[in-house]
Amino acid sequence: MNPATKKVSQSSPARVPPPAKAGTNLHQRVVIKPDEQPMPIAFKNQKPPAWFKRLSKLQKRFGAATFLLMGGMLLVYGATVYTQQKWSQEYRKLENLQRYERQLITTNELLKNQMATEAETPATGLVAPNPSEAIVLQPVNGDASSSLPEKPAEKIEVPPGY
Repeated sequence: MNPATKKVSQSSPARVPPPAKAGTNLHQRVVIKPDEQPMPIAFKNQKPPAWFKRLSKLQKRFGAATFLLMGGMLLVYGATVYTQQKWSQEYRKLENLQRYERQLITTNELLKNQMATEAETPATGLVAPNPSEAIVLQPVNGDASSSLPEKPAEKIEVPPGY
């Protein structure tokens, strides 16, 4: 044999199964085992040192703490995103209500202006108020302190349009 061929065949870790015989099932499992050599175990019968045990316990505790902190962080993040979305929805509602309020105020003022301009025209039949024609009602229970003081009617100048 050639030495190069010998070296390759010795270093191959797997055994090649024999070829299948005629009439055998081709779907059978073929287990290829590496060359079985015992692996050296340094501390097979020895207990681990105390510092190793403490480090292992510390790692488990930190793992649990990390898991809890990550869960808490995800909860805070979720709550933050939820509150921001809710706040922006409510803010949009507020802006819509403010816009609607401005439209109502504008419409109200336009109606007031229209009524005032219509009242100024003589065809409507409206007359400016006259204080001498005002009706003063007396209280029912006779309490004089709540009634208006008796003064002679003064002539008040009313500007046109009111």
